[in-house]
Formats: sequence, structure tokens, C-alpha cells
Amino acid sequence: MEKAAFWCCTSENNEPAPAEAARISPLDRGYFGGESVYETLRTYHAKPFALDDHLRRLWSGLERAGMPLPNREDLKSAINSLAKIRAPEESYLRVNVSAGLMTPGQAFAREATPRWVAFSAPLPPHVAAVYERGVRCIVSSRPRFNPGGFVPAVKFSFNAEIIFARAETARSGAYEALLLSPQGFVAEASSSNLFLVFGKKVVTPDLATGILDGVTRAKVLSLCPKAGLEVEERRVLPEELFKAGELFLTGTTREVVPVVSLGGQLIGRGEPGIVTDRLLGLFQELALESTAGGDY
Repeated sequence: MEKAAFWCCTSENNEPAPAEAARISPLDRGYFGGESVYETLRTYHAKPFALDDHLRRLWSGLERAGMPLPNREDLKSAINSLAKIRAPEESYLRVNVSAGLMTPGQAFAREATPRWVAFSAPLPPHVAAVYERGVRCIVSSRPRFNPGGFVPAVKFSFNAEIIFARAETARSGAYEALLLSPQGFVAEASSSNLFLVFGKKVVTPDLATGILDGVTRAKVLSLCPKAGLEVEERRVLPEELFKAGELFLTGTTREVVPVVSLGGQLIGRGEPGIVTDRLLGLFQELALESTAGGDY
């Protein structure tokens, strides 16, 4: 098999095939009306990391959105198969679950048969400078949509405020855009969770602020005690960002990324901090240890 290609599995064909061969009906609810939920994963040792955690969040999102549930074992098998294709190289993996096909007289997605596609691609290479020098971020001009915390808790394929925030990021040349909640509290970045460091205390916006319950975020929180750090999940005011000694982002493909500048203003000393570096090392150890051993 050509390892540089994009490969996919679908609910109709659970065997990996070249992605360009896949077809989506114009009546698919995910394409027609954006009724789809997704998860992004990556591999270590050519094995999906935290697969059960991602599937648990996917199922929770589908249930909260009132969408039909696919066969979990079929989906899990497909993801594992796709991860093996590029072994021993690492892969970027993504799963999209749609509410199925549009049917005349069918008012609710729950009544449809779900359709899904999982695909693999080469994992974007880590740029050493991102971790050695840190990144520059901005604050988005649009808030993180949050009617009662529902939308941020579900990874809908279409989130307008995230798309606009990413466009702002690209125009500014920054690495990421941070979003505030409608109430004015710090929420999260367009594709990452955010952490602040005050001495030996790590602070991150709580889920009630209206953020995604990030898998990497949860792993990092669990590692803080091992690093001798106190953890606090709470509402965060924007002005606190500039009082922190360190800021960092967490995400599936990015791991732990130091933020050294926000809106042109330096954070701390304007360089990656020791707490961020320590947590990055611990996270990478956890990921590699949990996927070590056995065949691809």
C-alpha cells in the first residue's frame, strides 16, 4: 500500500480504501445540513492514543445532539485498521458521524441510520521551534457560542465561531486565537484548550464556562500532581492571562504548546516556561508508554 496516501473506511465498507474513492451522497445529513459530529485522534507507535476516551466523548456528543449511534466495534476496528496502514510512521486520524440520509417525512435525525467515515493521513510534523521558542496568539473578536454550555460540549463538524476565529488567526499570522465566552470569561482556543501557570498552580477554564472537555486537557490535568503542581478549574478573567507566568495550549496533535505572546503583549518573560516543558515531557511519556508493545 502507498503509505503517503489518504485512506478511509466507511459505514458501508469497513475495509481501508484510498480516500479519493469514497463518495458522499448529496442527501447525507452531514453534507446537506451539517448534522455530523467528529473526533480527531493521532497515533504513537502507530497505534491510536486514548481511543476509548475519544469514542466515549463521541458517543456523548451524539447522544446530546439527539443523533443515531453507529456500531461502536465496527468504528473502533476501522480506526485501528487505518492506524496500521502507515506503520511504523505516525498518522492523523479523524472520524465523522452523520445523522444518515435525508428521507421524505423523516423529521428527526434519531429516526435515520447513521453513516460514518474514518480516514487517516500523515501526521503533520512537529515544528521544533513551536516548542523551543513558543507561539504567538490573538484573542478572537467573536465569542465562543455557549447557550447553556451545550454546543461547546459537542464536536459538531460546523461551528461558525471556530471557523471565523481560524480565519482571524490566518490573517494575523498568529498560531491560535483564544475565544471568550459570551459572559466575557476566557474559554478556549479555536482548536485547543488553554492553561495558565501561577507559580506552582495550574489554572484552566472550567467546563461550565462553555468549553470542550478535551482529551489531552484531561490527561494533562491528571499529570499535574506528578509534577508537584496544584490544579484549579474555574472561570478565568481576560486580564489574568497577562498576570500568568506561563500560558500553554493542549490538543490532540499539538500535545502541549507554550504561548509566549498574546495580542502583541509578552506573557511572563516571553519564552517557554519550565512548567510547560515539564508537562510536555510527562505527556509524551504517558502517550508513548500507553501505546508501547505488541504488533502494529
